[in-house]
Amino acid sequence: MRLQRVPIDIQAELEPIMRNPKVGAVVNFVGVVRQSGDLDDVIALELEHYPGMTEQTLWTLIEEAAARWQVEAVKIVHRVGRIALGNPVVLVAVAAPHRASAFDACEFLMDFLKTHAPFWKKEIQRSGASEWVETKISDEQAMKRWG
Repeated sequence: MRLQRVPIDIQAELEPIMRNPKVGAVVNFVGVVRQSGDLDDVIALELEHYPGMTEQTLWTLIEEAAARWQVEAVKIVHRVGRIALGNPVVLVAVAAPHRASAFDACEFLMDFLKTHAPFWKKEIQRSGASEWVETKISDEQAMKRWG
């Protein structure tokens, strides 16, 4: 697990976990800065976090996923700071002997990360104006399926 201000090198992050001979499936999710809703002039996302608490929350999520599913490796790399449109914000990768565990654990991690990890997102517009991003009801509902 790592928080960083520099771009995420997706391939470099995935290669080490794919080399494990016990791994039969690697499922990953890459979240990317995009245009959203009414704001078609978004040029970047500014991501703030609560140092110390954010890392602890992510480690707790990783431990929970490892307790629920048979996984060989879990990796979360999350950007903080200003991230330009079209660039990766987060990589969540789960390696497991079988795909079902990898898919479920990856979805679980993303659902909880979006709703429980102490990150705050602000969309930066071409004009220089900005707007904080609220948690979506659909994200809260998705999380409920994990009990």
